[in-house]
Amino acid sequence: MSSYTILVSGYRSTYTILSFDPSTAKIKIVSDSPAPEKASWIEPASQQHNPLQANRTLYSISETEKGLAVSLNLKDDKIEITSQKETHGGPAHVHVLKDGSGLAVVNYMGGSMIYFPFNSDGTLSDNPSELLQFEYLYKDGNAPDPERQDTPHAHQVIEDDQGHLYVCDLGNDRIWVIEKKGLNTLEIKGWLQAPPGTGPRHATFSKDGKHLYVLTELTSDVLVFSLESPTYPIIPKPDFKVNIIPPSVPKDAQQYMNAAELILNPAYPNILYASNRLEMSLEEKSKGKFSTNVNSKGDSIAIIELNDTGDELKNLRSFQTDLDNLRGMTISPDGKYLVTAGRKKGGLEVYKVVDEGRGLKLAGKIEDGVDNITDLTFL
Repeated sequence: MSSYTILVSGYRSTYTILSFDPSTAKIKIVSDSPAPEKASWIEPASQQHNPLQANRTLYSISETEKGLAVSLNLKDDKIEITSQKETHGGPAHVHVLKDGSGLAVVNYMGGSMIYFPFNSDGTLSDNPSELLQFEYLYKDGNAPDPERQDTPHAHQVIEDDQGHLYVCDLGNDRIWVIEKKGLNTLEIKGWLQAPPGTGPRHATFSKDGKHLYVLTELTSDVLVFSLESPTYPIIPKPDFKVNIIPPSVPKDAQQYMNAAELILNPAYPNILYASNRLEMSLEEKSKGKFSTNVNSKGDSIAIIELNDTGDELKNLRSFQTDLDNLRGMTISPDGKYLVTAGRKKGGLEVYKVVDEGRGLKLAGKIEDGVDNITDLTFL
């Protein structure tokens, strides 16, 4: 591919399209389009259902207390909003169902989930599902982290090849398994149980679908759950837990770190990338107890190499960026380039994937016009 197109959004006033040319290492802003408040996630239409429409129709959110799900259209290098619907909570993530039937939305604030069928033009229907409210499991006051786990906090929704939806719930230490019944009914099928106080944030499937890898925000661990012949509740593999915090952070200071994103390399499916954040804010977060290592120039990405079956760790590397507060991170469909951004500082950086996925090399950087990015996607 001669060049790549990247769409970014976040706590900023615009959806921004950028181009990246590997031959020149140049990243350029192509266009800015108005975005709703806190458009912190963007998701392309389903590639399986309609490949021709996948790069033109997208979906997003407004991460506010009122909460909106948003449909978008890409036309002449500009993004236009085509519909907006209330989510009845503060949304964190959306997922386009693989069959192209509609959009699943999870609310971090409110701990709930809602489904919007699509109209024929890809806009959101006026007849969503009933709101699926997740039970709060720590209501007796026994939450491991009372400040962060004060209520259910649904953070992400992804889908397996059988159409089951997996919802990471940071507040309950669970990954709920949801089925869509009929046109617009959501039902809980079962759940995966993470250890208390870990706070599941994001997850991704192994390429063969036999495992679910879960990144915990509160402890910065990667867990693996077996999905073969599931009997609920499913617990994580007991001898697999990978902590992604870099060695530059003292053990006693790790409680002030937050993990953010977890992605699988499509070209090298035994490689996972997990983003750390808040290393540059240790003094602030710890109220002066700890300070950032003088040799640290930015947050780090953990590169996790697995065995051929995907259920054992072979190697763990830490790659330091020049970015402050890594939240969004994505990889090109061909697995050749990883892109991420510093929400607080440092701009946006593109890395070339080297050494069969085991390494990253800076391939391009832009700092102007790319502040407060929380999500990125290749178009």
